[in-house]
Amino acid sequence: METVSPTRMNLLIKKDQIAIAEDGLELLRSKRESLVKEFFAIMGSVVSARDRLRRDMQEAVNKLTVAIAMDGREKVASASFAAKRDILVDIVERNIWGTRFSEIEYKEVARSPDARGYSLISTSTFLDDTASAFEKVIDLILKMVSEENRLKILGEEIKKVTRRINALNEVIVPELKKHVRYIRTTLEEREREDLFRLKRLKVVGWAVPTK
Repeated sequence: METVSPTRMNLLIKKDQIAIAEDGLELLRSKRESLVKEFFAIMGSVVSARDRLRRDMQEAVNKLTVAIAMDGREKVASASFAAKRDILVDIVERNIWGTRFSEIEYKEVARSPDARGYSLISTSTFLDDTASAFEKVIDLILKMVSEENRLKILGEEIKKVTRRINALNEVIVPELKKHVRYIRTTLEEREREDLFRLKRLKVVGWAVPTK
């Protein structure tokens, strides 16, 4: 145990430190509870989105296969080149219980056939269906990036908060309480010794004969 001077001032200081540590424990437990709730809420969404992504991706590939069969590989490649564009995203910072994480903000990728840049006259609806399917997949991927990033950061923060709770609960608070017990015991022993000395002085005083 760390050496601590057994004084009444130190006793008060250690008691205050215990009160602060226990208040901190309550705050950390509340923070962890909120983070865990958020974590599991997002986890459900992420698991659902992954299943949906697999289905949507398979559907998009199937539609691409049909479009190539109906319109030909060259026409599909030409249309995809005409429909090529940049997708602009903004990175914004969010905050949950002091935990910061980044999210992607973007405009919906899906668009109408006449906004894709290729000729609607020379292409079939199979190609339009393929483009719509892949745009839907991209929208879902962008959404999942934000959610999976948040899930990862929340998981790391939950571990960090749990380590702090364990440190306070299993090391710091018990050590402070040991100090308090040591100081209190030492002070009580001193009081008993002082009282004993006073009694001896009184006895000796009474025992001295007067002239």
